[in-house]
Amino acid sequence: MAKNKRKETLLKIGIVCLCAFTVLLSVFDFAYTSDETKNLWIGGILQQACGTIAVILLFPVLKIRLLSPPKKWLYLIPCIIVAVNNFPFWSYFNGNMHLVRTQTTDLLLFVFYCLFVGLFEELVFRGVLFSLLAGRFSNDKKGLVKTFVLSSVIFGLAHLLNLIAGAGVGATLLQVCYTTLTGGLFAFALIKTKNILCCAFIHGLYNFCGLIMEFPARGGLGTGVVFDFGTGLTMGVVALAVGIFVLYSLWKYSETERVELYSRLGIANE
Repeated sequence: MAKNKRKETLLKIGIVCLCAFTVLLSVFDFAYTSDETKNLWIGGILQQACGTIAVILLFPVLKIRLLSPPKKWLYLIPCIIVAVNNFPFWSYFNGNMHLVRTQTTDLLLFVFYCLFVGLFEELVFRGVLFSLLAGRFSNDKKGLVKTFVLSSVIFGLAHLLNLIAGAGVGATLLQVCYTTLTGGLFAFALIKTKNILCCAFIHGLYNFCGLIMEFPARGGLGTGVVFDFGTGLTMGVVALAVGIFVLYSLWKYSETERVELYSRLGIANE
């Protein structure tokens, strides 16, 4: 027992140290290279990697088993469609934008940046937060729906922190709205697959497709008009169709699935 207690203490110390290092990396801008965009990518990767390890170490403490093999992974298909559709196809094929950074190192750093942001945020919001909220509400489908909605809203509101970084009020409020919806999409991926890595994959793919044509100063690889009428129309139609499918699937969600999900969330089914 003393040995197990020592292990638990060391684990908690490790988690606290990693969290402190994550905060340190987010507060201070370290210069890794003379390239500002690469600094953004490298800093983001290191920050999210530290946070990722910390949350993974926290999972056993909270008895969360969302790293177990996925279930019903075919339900990821509509999620993948939304993520891929985040790429501005209309604007790109109309010649309104193009890549300006095409080096292999740039692409690799960008890919890892998108993946680690998606992984860390999913571990926090769909891993820890979703589990804690589910444990607070009633142990039934009604409680699950409350968890689904509230966790998505909190995920959206968390992006208000971008105001501190100097983002515009209008752009930030718009981001809060659409990230609340994408939070619901990621939560749906968790509810159906019961695996956090599936959520992280969808999140990372969504980031990749949406950011790749952004200006390098904003962490992207491209330039031009990112958002146009055709892109907005396509995104709206796809979002509406998938949104209806998600709500219908949630309505038809069986008690057997919910019990298995809650077991993986570390919640006893009474």
